[in-house]
Amino acid sequence: MPAIPLRVYITPFAEKSVREDEKWSSDAATESLNVVNAIWAKANVTFVMNECIVDKPLDMAKSVRNNDQRLLDVLTSRHAPDNLVHIYLVNPIENLVAGGGSYDNGDPEPASFVQWYYNTAANGRAWAHELGHLMSLDHVEVDYADEKQAALRSNLMTKGLSTGRDLTSAQIARVKSSKLVGRFAG
Repeated sequence: MPAIPLRVYITPFAEKSVREDEKWSSDAATESLNVVNAIWAKANVTFVMNECIVDKPLDMAKSVRNNDQRLLDVLTSRHAPDNLVHIYLVNPIENLVAGGGSYDNGDPEPASFVQWYYNTAANGRAWAHELGHLMSLDHVEVDYADEKQAALRSNLMTKGLSTGRDLTSAQIARVKSSKLVGRFAG
């Protein structure tokens, strides 16, 4: 299966024109993408960073950054859609319970944002999770009190702040038949 091309934007925040220190770097993005590809190797899906751009700061009040859909809409409105998947790497967002946000099934365009988690494994896992949404995967809901669902706790698509990296055979099949993978399968 061919590699899916990514255009990565490291997008620092600002508030009232005061730029915040950015956490992401091109090296951190590359290291996190290695984690992403290790996870998605199970599905024979590979991602390649065509370009990594340090974007102009997004001047947005901290009080409104915690709405993942609004933030993704603002991030994507800053760049024209093209044939690549757009990934926006942003600083940690106070009170955002998600690791990022994605347009499900890449609609209107294949784009996600991923917030910084202070270590490569967590950053890569969150990024892989958001790419899962772009490849048609939904969240996995786990009842943590039910021991029969213990295996689901380690699934990549488990909702919430998990460390799961596993994929089921049904998820792999769904990814392989997704619109995004089909677009680059040639």
